[in-house]
Amino acid sequence: MRDGYYLSTYLHIDKLSAAMGWQHRHDQNFSLWHKAGNQVELIHHWDLERNSGIKHHANSFGSIEEARNAINSLLSVHKLSLEDMQEVWGTPGLDTCEDYHSLTQYPTIPYHNIAHLFSALFCDSEKFYKDQIIGLAIDGAPDRVIDGSIQFLTEYAGCYVNQGKIEIFPVCSPGILWYQAHNLYNLREGTLMALGSASESYLLDVDIAPLLQQDDSYSAIKAYLSEIKSKLDNLDFKDEGRVFNKFDPRFSFEENKTSMYVKVLQAISIAMVEKTIDALLSKYNLTPENTCLALAGGYALNCPTNSHLMKKYKFKAFMAPPCVNDSGLSLGMGLYAFYKKMGFLKFSLSHAYYGDEDNNLEILESSYAPYVESSQALNPEQFVKDIIEHPVVWFNGCAEIGPRALGNRSILGDSRSKESKKILNIIKQREWWRPVAPIVLEEDVSDWYLDSYPSPFMLHTFQVREEKLSLIPTVTHLDGSARVQTLKEEENSLLYKCIQAFKKATGVPIIANTSLNDKGEPIINKIEEVLNFALRKGIQVVYLNGKRVKLFNHHKYYLNTPLWV
Repeated sequence: MRDGYYLSTYLHIDKLSAAMGWQHRHDQNFSLWHKAGNQVELIHHWDLERNSGIKHHANSFGSIEEARNAINSLLSVHKLSLEDMQEVWGTPGLDTCEDYHSLTQYPTIPYHNIAHLFSALFCDSEKFYKDQIIGLAIDGAPDRVIDGSIQFLTEYAGCYVNQGKIEIFPVCSPGILWYQAHNLYNLREGTLMALGSASESYLLDVDIAPLLQQDDSYSAIKAYLSEIKSKLDNLDFKDEGRVFNKFDPRFSFEENKTSMYVKVLQAISIAMVEKTIDALLSKYNLTPENTCLALAGGYALNCPTNSHLMKKYKFKAFMAPPCVNDSGLSLGMGLYAFYKKMGFLKFSLSHAYYGDEDNNLEILESSYAPYVESSQALNPEQFVKDIIEHPVVWFNGCAEIGPRALGNRSILGDSRSKESKKILNIIKQREWWRPVAPIVLEEDVSDWYLDSYPSPFMLHTFQVREEKLSLIPTVTHLDGSARVQTLKEEENSLLYKCIQAFKKATGVPIIANTSLNDKGEPIINKIEEVLNFALRKGIQVVYLNGKRVKLFNHHKYYLNTPLWV
């Protein structure tokens, strides 16, 4: 392969699909790479929803010309265009060669899930070539844009890696079960997961063990979940203590029933993954302590499962990108293509901040000048005072990739204040029980959370130590757990220093973090969108690329909707 720039794209082009609104690939994205010898570098990763304002962007381009124009517009920030690419991969009509995908190597396994696998396996290429790895791509369902009408053995993929030698095979995935639950309850998978752990109600006499022992366990599981749903639909208060343990009065009866269903679904999901892992450990005679676990696909966003697997098996390391869902497919497509064509490459995903950057601070002195009371350089001590008083908006550097805010596109607050959580959920228009995530200094995580370890991409759930529970109510789920992001100084030095200052002032090395977006919209991408959001929400202090900006005259702001509405 020649040195230079490469582009991997998870997009779709079709005139009729564009006109009819048919969806073939959601969470569309593309990645810009640079190769120099054996060294591969990710330069920029674009989640299209951040640019279009369409959550889970699944819109097809109507023509190749339209797609090329859109890509070139975004590439221009690097003074590049498609003409500067050595090769383009991933999307028919844009791709410039035919040897980048997996159809010839793995004709019975979806390319979609091969890409998922490689997005996790090559988070750290040194581990790929030196360690043993069990990899699972456990998703909802693959797209068929590249694979066409190929008949798969199964729609999900797993692998065993031994010092760079890889064996790929079909596996089962609980992801489709969560998609079905989403359709049943008209709630997103993350909301279902949160509700499952929030309510204390659960069904009695649930026995899932026989399900996994059947030859066609999928059919047995689906039938069992259908029975559970019917039982819940017919549930009455008189069944308390007989069919279910109790009614949790903090929630509606419907929410209690939904939580009961999700608890069963979660138990089945974990058992399915455990069955796969147990079989692989046995087949390859592996010791978990000497084996890494790599996960990708939408189900890898299930933090309680990730933590359960690490706690039970004590794997040597956990490997996953921040964009484990389909928003990371161009990442996996690129890494698979490099691996296939080069055989050996050096790559490391050492942080999450490969998204868009915006330095348009001039807007503070032009169109938004009537709303700016003051502007000054960031001071960590002042930051502490600000978040204690009220949540602040934090916009810094390049956006994080993937579906979660990891400290560069966030709303931040006081982890110790119940009022802070209430305000954050009002700002986000979310249910009162929805959790707010903690960002904790990595060196302090074990002092506050049980069985904890580094979790830089917020993919793990830990239990708060009992003696600390009352100290951080904002960032603690109702069951005493938290979806934790750990932070090292080299990952995000500005935010790290602010949390250090918060620790010095309060004794708590943890702040509250939720994504910078409104209900139903993507994470905010531009400074103008930040100011629009803060003015609509009544937020007085915003931090923009190391600058503290205090807003006023909120009542005079002329918009009450996001800029892209």
